[in-house]
Amino acid sequence: MATVKFYSLKAKKHVLIDSSKVKIVTLKNGRQAAEAIDPETGSKLFKFLSAAELKELKP
Repeated sequence: MATVKFYSLKAKKHVLIDSSKVKIVTLKNGRQAAEAIDPETGSKLFKFLSAAELKELKP
């Protein structure tokens, strides 16, 4: 499976999350982003997606 690289502000480091645990959300302006939960701190992680990253995540 693919992984998505997020940056955790609470832990101040990059975190790799399995793509099966990532949720794709659409913002009010129509842009899509990835949302996940940090397994270490439990905080919410958020990342804006480029068109290439979106193609990788969508089946």
